[in-house]
Amino acid sequence: MENPTQNVNETKVELGQEKEQEALEEEHSTKETIIDIPAACSSSSSTSSSSYDTDCSTASSTCCTRQGEHIYMQREAIPATPLPEAEDLGLLKYVHRQHWPWFILVISIIEIAIFAYDRYTMPAQNFGLPVPIPSDSVLVYRPDRRLQVWRFFSYMFLHANWFHLGFNIVIQLFFGIPLEVMHGTARIGVIYMAGVFAGSLGTSVVDSEVFLVGASGGVYALLAAHLANITLNYAHMKSASTQLGSVVIFVSCDLGYALYTQYFDGGAFAKGPQVSYIAHLTGALAGLTIGFLVLKNFGHREYEQLIWWLALGVYCAFTVFAIVFNLINTVTAQLMEEQGEVITQHLLHDLGVS
Repeated sequence: MENPTQNVNETKVELGQEKEQEALEEEHSTKETIIDIPAACSSSSSTSSSSYDTDCSTASSTCCTRQGEHIYMQREAIPATPLPEAEDLGLLKYVHRQHWPWFILVISIIEIAIFAYDRYTMPAQNFGLPVPIPSDSVLVYRPDRRLQVWRFFSYMFLHANWFHLGFNIVIQLFFGIPLEVMHGTARIGVIYMAGVFAGSLGTSVVDSEVFLVGASGGVYALLAAHLANITLNYAHMKSASTQLGSVVIFVSCDLGYALYTQYFDGGAFAKGPQVSYIAHLTGALAGLTIGFLVLKNFGHREYEQLIWWLALGVYCAFTVFAIVFNLINTVTAQLMEEQGEVITQHLLHDLGVS
């Protein structure tokens, strides 16, 4: 017969083992569990489920408790902004790099040197009087020698007097150097030469009997190029308003002086050669349109593409018209001259004059 005391002891042992097993399972259930869920899901789950209580949070995870169970919900990592590649950085540095103003300095030195040579080789005169430019100079623009195409550009090296030269040099240094430092030698050279060419073309159309000297066409092209630069890059310039004001003030003063000498001071105006304001105007038009075409554009807004095409169309239209006009005028003048010689010979023959 079995002992009742022994049975009770065995029952207590079994109960103790079961309690230990339950304690081990409960301890195992309280161990930390890591669950990967997105950030949006973690925030919604923590607010919608009442069984989760948020007790801590970090930049990368959120810690919640549920009935003694710790759950780390990993948030989705925010993608880092990609850094520019080496080629893009090199392109940005190239676009924004500064340049030495070689063109403005060299062209100014050449103009001073040629004027000094002409002044030295001419007879002694007073300092302020105009230098007599010989009409047969190979540099002066002459409407009766339009087929010598270099004259449309070479006239910029000749000036009437020291004031004429100094005025052009100071203005092109003051306004040209900042542009060339920002946009480079090639771009400013194109703008300057386009203004010089437009000055002679415009003069040949409007004042077809005028000889032309001076670099005012190129100077006004630089002034107008400042307006194009401000239009394209206003948001990226520190002193755009100052530059715009300086251009407006200079043009206003020059226009006021022109009106004064034209209508109120005829004696002073007659002392020197007349100023070709057609060359100023056409040079400025060329500088504005070519400036829109070749200057750097740091903004690239949508409407600027329309401005680019409009500037190209305006410049091409005026240039083609002026070139065709000069060709037709030159050919017509040659034909009339030949016919005039023939008619003169016939008249002399009819009159019996050999």
